Amino acid sequence: MPLHEPSPYEVLGVPLTAGVREINLAVGPAMKAARYTRQQIQEAAALLRNPDRRLEADLQRPLPPEPVDQAAELLAPALAEPLLVIERPPLPPAALAALHRAELAADFAEPAPGGADPEPPVPARYAADLSVLPQIEVPE
Repeated sequence: MPLHEPSPYEVLGVPLTAGVREINLAVGPAMKAARYTRQQIQEAAALLRNPDRRLEADLQRPLPPEPVDQAAELLAPALAEPLLVIERPPLPPAALAALHRAELAADFAEPAPGGADPEPPVPARYAADLSVLPQIEVPE
């Protein structure tokens, strides 16, 4: 399955300047080549024979990209500087947490059977303390 819809010029294998005679002569070889279905070939020929529909199709056809010479020279100023600079201070070694398998297993162990508390307790190192709360000014 092609990625794009073929233009009528591609289907018939004719140039953009082809006249009605060239279009009629191109139908036979296009049928023999069998690259496209009979219906696609007939629709392409009918479209190119009708001047109004042909003009409409030509106006809707995207233009091919123009080649750019010296592309590297044009992009050099933009590539000279990085687009986004993020400066981060280095992390102190104490900020990095090391988690051992034994601690992880203890944190998520099943609670003892027969306990009255349906929720497992929060491990002490994950418990909320005053260090996570914002300072609150109490009026006197």
